[in-house]
Amino acid sequence: MSNSLFPADMGRRNVLKAGLFAGLGLAAVPSLAACAGGSAGASGGGSASGPIKWAGWDGPPSSERFVQLSQNLTTKLGVQVTYQQVVGDYLSKLLSQLSAGAAPDAFYVGDIYMSKLIETKQLLDLTPYLDSGSAAVKLDDFYEGLYPWCRPADGSPGLFGLPTDCNPAVFWFNKDLLAEAGVTTDPAAHFEAGTWTQNALTDMLDKIRATNKKGLLVGSGWFDWFGWLSTFGGTLFDKSGKAVFDDDARSQEALAWLFEQLKSGNISYSGSLPQGQSGDTLFYAGQVATYSSARYVLPNLKKLKFGYDMAPFPSLSGKDIMPVPINTAAMSVNINSKNQAKALEFLGSFVSAEGQKFRLSGGGNAVPSIRGLDEIVTEDNLPAHGKLFNDIAAKGYAVPRAIISNPKVATELPKMVDQMFKAGNETPKSFSGKLVKLINGDS
Repeated sequence: MSNSLFPADMGRRNVLKAGLFAGLGLAAVPSLAACAGGSAGASGGGSASGPIKWAGWDGPPSSERFVQLSQNLTTKLGVQVTYQQVVGDYLSKLLSQLSAGAAPDAFYVGDIYMSKLIETKQLLDLTPYLDSGSAAVKLDDFYEGLYPWCRPADGSPGLFGLPTDCNPAVFWFNKDLLAEAGVTTDPAAHFEAGTWTQNALTDMLDKIRATNKKGLLVGSGWFDWFGWLSTFGGTLFDKSGKAVFDDDARSQEALAWLFEQLKSGNISYSGSLPQGQSGDTLFYAGQVATYSSARYVLPNLKKLKFGYDMAPFPSLSGKDIMPVPINTAAMSVNINSKNQAKALEFLGSFVSAEGQKFRLSGGGNAVPSIRGLDEIVTEDNLPAHGKLFNDIAAKGYAVPRAIISNPKVATELPKMVDQMFKAGNETPKSFSGKLVKLINGDS
């Protein structure tokens, strides 16, 4: 069953939604402002017996699993739990419901609109609940790189969502195409041997290019290229959240390597593909040998005839799993819920180990956001090195707050990268300088 809470194109769609808040007039509700960081989450506001409604964006078969989960939680929580599937434009419909005071008690929140919902005091601070001793989960249960984006952008206290599951970037490869190119040690074998280095990848891409197949693709979204800096030791942001990769030696070296590979043809820019082609379709069609993507491609790979596997991104040492991007979504509680106590119980059950195992088992296409669920990603031994999904998630990072807290940055960053990749005339310094200026608000 395909149960991801983060569809493959959700990040790209979210970027296009960054300006919706102003258009819908979503603003802070003064009467609720005092509750945002207070004790309501611990004591539970509203009725203790009212029904709970929650919303998400997944369609069949995930929605079927969610209906079943809601039935189970109705028994467990002692109140009616109902799943509201939002068909179509999830964000605009959710914002309209919030503006009208008719939103569900709990709902998915995507990365690009978490900051605004926090700012406008639409979400309940989960800290009192997590500190109460009665929560079904602890914050320490979660991989630490997955939830910073659920905190206020200005650094003030509070946590307004918990990651439902995740999808870290990994290095998929077509074993058949590698063999045809004369690659005798595939990326997973290199990693196990401690030799999965930048040079090993370059050598592999050289051999693939000689067969007139595409070796690897890179896109313009933060998820698509940030990892190539951080996996080779680059520092993208300092502790204050300021972008620094324009003045970081390892980041500059990684960008120089990336630009060299683009120039040689070892790596192709996905934004320059002919209309109708995309990275995943080319990988499924056996036209590109390797693909940096996430676990959400697995259900489709299972239907194909070629051999496939995955590995972490390469590293300078050849043996380390380095931090790379992770797509994730959060479950949050509506601050205006009439039954906050049960809504919080629902959230805790939903993201708990038990809840994630129920939602993601049986061929799901996402990775648990908490430790201790190795069996989810090793089901049927597909892919052979699937256990590494959890190890990669433990080291990775979700979308940086500097990107999601500013609609201009969220919208303009991929556009700027697209323009520069297509032009092909930037240096690592000029490329990174323009992007850092945008991210840090200096433009």
